[in-house]
Amino acid sequence: MIVTNRNRVTAIVIRHDGQTATLVPMKGGKLCAKHLPHDVFLRDWREMNYSLANALARFLRHARLRGASQEVIRGLRRLELRDRCVVANLF
Repeated sequence: MIVTNRNRVTAIVIRHDGQTATLVPMKGGKLCAKHLPHDVFLRDWREMNYSLANALARFLRHARLRGASQEVIRGLRRLELRDRCVVANLF
């Protein structure tokens, strides 16, 4: 899921279990995960109508160039594999 806040920060949600949301805000330097309680996430962030595949490609490219924490790399890779399997099942 791709989300944005009132400051127009774009982020990708790498984990959401109903109680805690883990998201990765796009920023100029190294990408780091941010953990938010579910109610704070719902209050501050809104889903964007943006392609997950395009967002994943941008976030992974940024991580390669600028760096990212291991948690972010694992989360993005997990999303990429899940997305690939879903699309593969359609054909």
